[in-house]
Amino acid sequence: MSMLIVFGLFSACEEDKTEVFWNDKQAPTLISISPASAKEGNEITIEGKYFSSTADNKVTLNGLEAEVTAANLTTIKAIVPEGATSGDIVVNKNGMASNSLPCTIVPLVIPTVASISPEKGKIGEEVIITGTDFSTTPSENIVKFNGTEATVIESTETTITAKVPPGATTGNVTVTRDRESNGVMFTVKISYNFTMQISADEDDVEEGALNGAMALTSSDLELAEYDTWDAISGTDQGVQTIGLRFNEIAIPTGASILSASIQFTCDAPGADEAQMTIYGENTGNSQPFTEEAYNVTRRSKTTENSVWEIPEWEAAGDAGMAQRTTELAGVVQEIVDRQDWSSGNSMSFILEPSGSSVNETSSKGGREAEAGVGDDAAILTIIYELESN
Repeated sequence: MSMLIVFGLFSACEEDKTEVFWNDKQAPTLISISPASAKEGNEITIEGKYFSSTADNKVTLNGLEAEVTAANLTTIKAIVPEGATSGDIVVNKNGMASNSLPCTIVPLVIPTVASISPEKGKIGEEVIITGTDFSTTPSENIVKFNGTEATVIESTETTITAKVPPGATTGNVTVTRDRESNGVMFTVKISYNFTMQISADEDDVEEGALNGAMALTSSDLELAEYDTWDAISGTDQGVQTIGLRFNEIAIPTGASILSASIQFTCDAPGADEAQMTIYGENTGNSQPFTEEAYNVTRRSKTTENSVWEIPEWEAAGDAGMAQRTTELAGVVQEIVDRQDWSSGNSMSFILEPSGSSVNETSSKGGREAEAGVGDDAAILTIIYELESN
């Protein structure tokens, strides 16, 4: 008899213990909600009893239904629904409503972007984004350039300093905290480096000052130096004008020229004062030089020019800064901006003696550069940038 009593008590205890977790006839009971405050899209955890371990639990927050992501007899996980406001959480199971517990909904932080300075820039450059509702903790601001995330350097509530990220392209810049901001257009500029060497003997030429005689295949170029050569009258030609033509210049229309220069190689040293003024030929596609007299100086010149005060050249074979022209970006830009310019066209430069070099009488004090084709031929270098698509 005592054994039956003990067994009956054990069975009753088991039934009571099971009822704590599940009772199909019992309305759910809420015990706690974590966290007590949340934002749209956050996951909350509801602790209680008499829940359904299947998808039969319906969770509402201030009347809005929340998505249940997981459930068992004592725990429900749900997502705060869009548009939710602070209010009561209730769980329904099989038409039976639980007690309610309060939940505070914190408003989402959605930044606003007003402007970007500068509005155009290259990869790696810093820009300042101005707006509202930024975080003072840099890592909490997600900045994207047309979808590519950037490194945030520093931030305040109204400004963010960020670097244009590798792979960025032209498009909207946005800032995300809880949600993404509006977008403001930023143009990404990409820099390119183009080089081209003299490719034919007839592309670096000399024109005599006496009667315009042309030397198309000279072994060197006299820069600001008196030349005794004359193919016509036997009289010294004096200080010559130099023509340089570079072919297949792959600079697209619309390019912004950042820098341009011509690199020479020293053929013979010189230390006297020497000055040349460098123009471009004012055409979108320069034609080959010919033996016709004055075939360099009779060509139309660009308005833009650059005065080259040539430093001392110390030794044959030198090809350093002393043998590099002054900045020619303005000259090249004027040519590229012409309507008849097209990528792949030819571009010529005209180097005229100027300053004291106009009346130079020495055949040794100027500068002699290598001429013709080969490793020591003149090299044109152009650095330019384009706006990415």
